[in-house]
Amino acid sequence: PQNIYKTVSHKQMKPNYTYQNSSDFIEDLDFAYLETYSLQRGQKFDDELESLQSEFDNLNSRTDLNDVEKNRLKQIDELINYVQFVIDKNGKLHFSATKTNRFEKNEAKSKLLIEILKTEVKNIADWMCAPIYRDAILFFNKNDDLINVLNICFSCERMATKMYNQIEADEKTYKLLRDFFSNIGHEIETESASG
Repeated sequence: PQNIYKTVSHKQMKPNYTYQNSSDFIEDLDFAYLETYSLQRGQKFDDELESLQSEFDNLNSRTDLNDVEKNRLKQIDELINYVQFVIDKNGKLHFSATKTNRFEKNEAKSKLLIEILKTEVKNIADWMCAPIYRDAILFFNKNDDLINVLNICFSCERMATKMYNQIEADEKTYKLLRDFFSNIGHEIETESASG
C-alpha cells in the first residue's frame, strides 16, 4: 500500500478523496455493536502533546541522528503535524483514545444513532478549518472484528472513516449527534489547548 504520508518529489500526488453520505454509510454497515471514543482532549493529552513537541524540536534541531532517532522523529512528526484518527495507519487506537460507551445494535441508543445518521443531507457545512477528530464511533461485527470507524470533528462539522474517506452529513446531523453524545455522558465541548 502507498504511504499516505510520503511526499512524491516536486509533483505531489493529489489525494484521491471518496465521499459517501451518512445515510448510505450507516445503511451499508452490518454491525453487531458499537463503541464511542473520546480523544485528543484534556490535560493529560495536552501534557503528552507538549512532551512530544519538545522531543520533536530537540531531534529536529540535530544533524547527527542515528536510524532509531530518525524513525522516532518521523513517528512524532506524524503524531503532531498530521490529522489524527481514532485508529492509526497501523490499526492501533490513538494514544489518547478513551472508550466512553458500548451499545449493542438492537439497543435504543444504537437505533437512535442510526436514525440520526439517516438524516437527509440538505445543507453541508463548508468550514475551511482542518478537522481535529476528538470523537469517534467504532463498529464491530459479532466476532468482535472492527468493521468500520466514524471519526467526528464537531468544530468544522466533518466526519471521515479514515484519511481521504469523507462522510457527508447535514448540518442538522451534527446538532443531533451533539445531543446524542451529551445524553450518553460523552462530553464533547472540552477542547484541547492545542486546537
